[in-house]
Amino acid sequence: MSTGPEGTPEKAPDLVSEQDLEKKLRDLYLRGMSAMELRNWGYAITLFQAVLKQEPRFLQCRRQLRAAAVKEKGGKKSLGTESMKAMTMQREVKKDPLAAMANVEKEILATDPYNAQGNQLLFEAAMAAEMPLTAGFALETLTEGDPENTKHWHQLGQFYFDQSEYEKAAEVYEKIRKKDPADLVAIKMSKDATAQQSMKSQNWEGASFKELMKDSGEAAKLEQVNRAAMTPEMLQEKVALLAEQYAADQNNINVVKDLADAYEQLEDFPSALSYFEWAYQLSGSDSSLERKVAELRERVNKAHLKELEVFIAENPTHPEIEELKARADGLRREQSGQFIDEARARVDRNPTDMQLRFELGERLFDAGQFREAVPELQKAKRSPSLRIRVMNMLGQCYAKMKMSDLAAQQFEEAVAELNAMDDTKKNLLYNLGLLYEEMGNKEKYLDSLKQIYAADYDYRDVAERVERSYSEA
Repeated sequence: MSTGPEGTPEKAPDLVSEQDLEKKLRDLYLRGMSAMELRNWGYAITLFQAVLKQEPRFLQCRRQLRAAAVKEKGGKKSLGTESMKAMTMQREVKKDPLAAMANVEKEILATDPYNAQGNQLLFEAAMAAEMPLTAGFALETLTEGDPENTKHWHQLGQFYFDQSEYEKAAEVYEKIRKKDPADLVAIKMSKDATAQQSMKSQNWEGASFKELMKDSGEAAKLEQVNRAAMTPEMLQEKVALLAEQYAADQNNINVVKDLADAYEQLEDFPSALSYFEWAYQLSGSDSSLERKVAELRERVNKAHLKELEVFIAENPTHPEIEELKARADGLRREQSGQFIDEARARVDRNPTDMQLRFELGERLFDAGQFREAVPELQKAKRSPSLRIRVMNMLGQCYAKMKMSDLAAQQFEEAVAELNAMDDTKKNLLYNLGLLYEEMGNKEKYLDSLKQIYAADYDYRDVAERVERSYSEA
């Protein structure tokens, strides 16, 4: 929250306190609080809804309303009609966001307080009404109701970041990283949010790279700045400074790595690749740099192929179109073979590294070499941290090889080992459902998709498939 000219907190535009209410509304709210003390949840819900209909900015009342609805619901299942109601209310959001907020509270969240579609509607309506604190509360409710769903956590983290609540954003992304250590977006955003908070606390916003280097030892300040999320202009200044150091000593591996990292942050991936390749040679074959080189080479090659594919799609009558298509096909085969060769070479050097085994299996899978991928994935399955991902890919390999029973066994085994309905479990259930559909087992097909539907209405085309099954019955 921002502060006024004398350091006092400024009230957010969507924040009204109990003292700000007119007497009639304050009395209603206090009667609602009394009903809460008496555990009369239904009556409390009715009173809080009446207050919010007239004063939607009273966030504390909305929090109490949600608490009452959670208590009222207890462990009871909802009727299942809330998601359908949400679809019909979508049009109200832009037309009359305040009315939409009142309706979603009454028609959906009163009986299903953690309903994903309902809270998403509340978020959208609150943003349309310029009530960001209420919007944030809706997203917080989503994460509270489905704590293993990282999609909700990502939305909340991005919201905090966009609102310049960098400390809260960093906390959210750290929670995502604990749930999924391999989540690259969470890793990057956690660093960015932490850096932005540091810059904000030290009044670094708007400073140039050279200004950040003043009044301190260059090495220490450079280390500080490396931890900060810099603007493109600051990164360009950093590149210029490092280029001078590189010209003086091209074998200084720290300078080479810093240059490579700066170019990567600027998204100049070809330049970043060339410096990371040189750093790898200087390092005497550092494995972490080897992976970085492979990662960037793949990115650069894929970007080049993508540009060619876009040009082909946009210029179908080009006089050399067939030659261009042949070149694109050749590049795909060449890249696939190169990725597999590099992955296999890493496995040969480190045969006990199960992560490398998995990466090789993944490359072979992407190339359509399913039979060759199977033994690599079976070995990688020994790793507890990779086990679920491996079983998912093994199941897909078997499915591609028309070994449906073995595929179903892998998917079922992986699903059974996951308690929380996170993105991984939803992906497994989706693959399992489609496999059962292909096998002609409609009951198991729908059972798999209904498990997803109950937790995440928006997941892929699950809602369409499940709802269509009822109309076909």
